[in-house]
Amino acid sequence: MGLVQKVLTALALWCLIVNTREIAACTAAERGALVAFNASINDPYGRLSSWRGENCCSWSGVRCSKKTSRVIQLDLGEFALQGEISPTLAALTDLVYLNLSQNDFGGVSIPEFIGSFKMLRYLDLSGAHFGGPVPPQLGNLSRLQRLDLSGSQMITVDNFHWVSKLTSLRYLDLSWLYLAASLDWLQAVNMLPLLQVLHLNDASLPATNLNSFPQVNFTTLKILDLKSNTNLNSSLPSWIWNLSSLSGLELSSCGLSGVIPDELGKLTSLKFVGLTDNKLEGSIPRSVSGLCNLVRLDLSGNLLSGDISVIAKTLLPCMKQLQILDLAANKLKGNLSGWLEQMASLRVLDLSKNSLSGDVPASMGKLSNLTHLDISSNSFGGTLSEQHFVNLSGLDTLILSSNALKIVMKPSWVPPFQLREVGMHTCLVGPQFPTWLQSQTRIEKIDVGSAGISGMLPDWIWTFSSSLTSLNVSTNNITGKLPASLEQLKMLTILNMRYNQLEGRIPDLPTGVQVLDLSHNYLSGSLPQSFGGNEFYYLLLSNNSLSGVIPTDLCNMVSMEVIDLSSNNLSGELPDCWNKNSKLYIIDFSSNKLWGEIPSTMGSLNSLITLDLGKNNLSGILPTSLQSCNRLVLLDLGDNNLSGNIPKWIGDGLQTLQFLRLRSNQFSGEIPEVLSQLHALQYLDLSNNKLSGPVPHFLGNLTSMYMHNPEWDTSPFTEFMVYGVGGAYFSVYTFSLRATYKGEAVIFRKYYNRLTSIDLSANQLTGEIPSEIRFLSALFNLNLSRNHIGGSIPDEIGSMIYLESMDLSWNDLSGSIPQSLTSLPSLGYLDLSYNDLSGKIPYQDQLATFSASSFLGNVDLCGAPLSTICLPNNNNKHFDTMTYLCMMLGFASGFSIVWSILIYSAAARKVYFQFTDGILDKLRAAADIKLHTNRMLAGRDLSIPTGSQNSITRYHFGGPSTAAWRNIS
Repeated sequence: MGLVQKVLTALALWCLIVNTREIAACTAAERGALVAFNASINDPYGRLSSWRGENCCSWSGVRCSKKTSRVIQLDLGEFALQGEISPTLAALTDLVYLNLSQNDFGGVSIPEFIGSFKMLRYLDLSGAHFGGPVPPQLGNLSRLQRLDLSGSQMITVDNFHWVSKLTSLRYLDLSWLYLAASLDWLQAVNMLPLLQVLHLNDASLPATNLNSFPQVNFTTLKILDLKSNTNLNSSLPSWIWNLSSLSGLELSSCGLSGVIPDELGKLTSLKFVGLTDNKLEGSIPRSVSGLCNLVRLDLSGNLLSGDISVIAKTLLPCMKQLQILDLAANKLKGNLSGWLEQMASLRVLDLSKNSLSGDVPASMGKLSNLTHLDISSNSFGGTLSEQHFVNLSGLDTLILSSNALKIVMKPSWVPPFQLREVGMHTCLVGPQFPTWLQSQTRIEKIDVGSAGISGMLPDWIWTFSSSLTSLNVSTNNITGKLPASLEQLKMLTILNMRYNQLEGRIPDLPTGVQVLDLSHNYLSGSLPQSFGGNEFYYLLLSNNSLSGVIPTDLCNMVSMEVIDLSSNNLSGELPDCWNKNSKLYIIDFSSNKLWGEIPSTMGSLNSLITLDLGKNNLSGILPTSLQSCNRLVLLDLGDNNLSGNIPKWIGDGLQTLQFLRLRSNQFSGEIPEVLSQLHALQYLDLSNNKLSGPVPHFLGNLTSMYMHNPEWDTSPFTEFMVYGVGGAYFSVYTFSLRATYKGEAVIFRKYYNRLTSIDLSANQLTGEIPSEIRFLSALFNLNLSRNHIGGSIPDEIGSMIYLESMDLSWNDLSGSIPQSLTSLPSLGYLDLSYNDLSGKIPYQDQLATFSASSFLGNVDLCGAPLSTICLPNNNNKHFDTMTYLCMMLGFASGFSIVWSILIYSAAARKVYFQFTDGILDKLRAAADIKLHTNRMLAGRDLSIPTGSQNSITRYHFGGPSTAAWRNIS
């Protein structure tokens, strides 16, 4: 036997002896504890199937000491165990290492007996679905070096005192725990002098003045991670600059403000800096030029300013290792020339959402390591060609959207890269669909919306990539028909082809589709009876020519959030099969030809925010089940044939309602006072019904119209957005509102939440305008026209300073026009015509901007802008005798002169009598019109000749009933 063979044999024998000793070593007490633990839990994947026999040290996840034969390690991480932990494990008193992470212990508390493992150095309970407060007994683990409890906000920590006892701790991770009550967290951490890694991200840390901390003891810290604790609300603390060993600083989404201090440059060991999504301002300090070890710099989502060229040249001398540079969503200016090509190590470059400009230099093609490039949402111009990408063989994400770029590639060009995402939204790509995309066989997301593409899509677009998940070709001029089936695109989840000129039928869809937007095309035919799988979220087919009935399959799609089938030719009755488990937020079936009653099962949709069934032929009364839709914000049932009284349950049950539109139906009776309970209501349209009774005084209780909210002017109402290419979002549904505003029929599509309006016009309301209306100081639009309202115009209307449009025409209002109307600064539309108003028009300030048409039909009104001259005030009885004598003498002299001329001049007589005849004819005509008008308003007098009545209707009632809707963005 050779020497080598003898040595190998000896080693084998030695290993056998050692292993035999280890396998044989297992105490009965500890074996019993492990057996009891196994019996108390569920092991669905059989990961503990080896836990048999006497030698527990050989069991899976168990390790024993070779010297003492005691269990020192229990490593059961990611075993997918379920149930509760048997307290018998407390017998494992020599445990040094305990890992129960990524199991499911059903929300039970962390066992207190773990605090008795005095020898423990490693404890990992992360992602194990524990709950309740952390037992303070863990503070007894004085030898613990690593503690990881992360991953469950069901775990709470009321105070950090027990943490301060873990003085041997080097690694602490309490991320995703709920620490809102731990006001002492920073003081406790400061008692850990050996700490090297601190992870407290997404931990709901309480508001903390980080700068109030005088001195740190954890100066050995290498990783500081407090990400996503938005309540910190502090500036960057000065003590951080004393952590000279720090290699990772993660303070993103912490509510930080102020500037980035120059002291950042002291942390020369930094490899990663994450300060994204804060409120940091000013420029990036020049001191960062000393951070020569920096690999990742993420300052996105702040208010940083300055010239990108200056910043980059500051970074260049030292940062040869920089691989990730993310400065997106700031206020940076400048261009890319002269510095971009020098950052040869860059793998990720994100400069999106800034104010950068100029051409994109062709030298960008030298960045051979680049995998992710996003320069979207800037002001770049010029042309991009093949030269810009010549060496970018590793590029997998290319986002150029929202720039004025022109993408010009030869039809024969084959890119050196294989993209995963490409975004060229609003860039000039067309007129042809880019042929070079056919080579990108691994692509997942394509966005060429608003890219100037016209003509038909190439056939290969539906087959070239089996991994395609998102395709956006919206807002182009694409023609032709879609394939009969798209089922071959098995990975497709988002298809957005809105605002094109597509014809034909809707294709069969793959089962994985989640978003389908084919709105604003010329599609026809009936709706598919099935829309693919159960993960459908958004179905948007509005503004086409689709016909037939609404399929009942939509009722069963419990994941659906938005259904918009508006502005089509759909007919039939509404489905009566809606599922109470549905997550529907939006139903918009408006502007179709639907008939029948509103089904009672719609009341089971208690997640609804918007229900728009307007402009159909629906009839019957409103089902009481709708009161269960208690999250409704917008309810539009206008332009139908609904009847009955306005139900009281609207005020009782729909407390979140902001927009209520019931116009142009057959509702009758009085307006129920319970509507005053709708304290969120800011838009009320009950016009063109058969409502009677007085104008309700409780209108003054609509508190959402009390005070103007500045956010109405700047913030759109809720939009439903979908995550698109490169992290950008696109809107799949925006609320719209049909309204009569400033005398016109308009559609508000964006920022319409600023419209506070009350429209009760064209009913049979009586009484007077209630003085309580003065409380609605934030009202923008008031329309009470075409009723039988009497009395005077309340002077208090002058306190409604935001009023932009007021129509009180065709009523029985009397008295004078209040002087207070002249002080309404925003009033841009006013119609007081065809009432019984009298006196002089206060034609000054804001009222001086209106023409005579605002005051016509009030016989006793006078003064500008009317041609009727106001006579002197005849109520003054205190003229003296001399005044009367002078007046009589003057009248006699004038009268004698006129008659002398008429007697001695035939020509003068002819002119005089022609003039008086004309005046008499005009007075008779005016009297006839006034008589017919009063009859029509009082009883809609049918004796008025048809021609005259139509003429009055067209002129005075604001245009024909089929007036075109005008879009307002």
